[in-house]
Amino acid sequence: MNAISTWFDKVLVPEWRKALKMLSVWWNIIWAAAVPVWLSLPEDKQGAILSAIGVNPGWLVAAAFVIGILARLKSQGISVSAESDRSDQS
Repeated sequence: MNAISTWFDKVLVPEWRKALKMLSVWWNIIWAAAVPVWLSLPEDKQGAILSAIGVNPGWLVAAAFVIGILARLKSQGISVSAESDRSDQS
């Protein structure tokens, strides 16, 4: 397990251990869960939901990407160096 953590430290952002505190990670988790649910709905249910919302599905996807980018660019308040993060786990 230590080899995996060492590799993650080299490849990922220094804050990767605190990823579940990041808004951008939660946003992607929500969309990753919503897509299979949406695809499992019958077409008539999908149509009813879309007509109730009144928005083109293409715009929803575009908005999801834009929000995801903005969430990733937003300061997430967890800027901790990798060295202090490793010492927290000791």
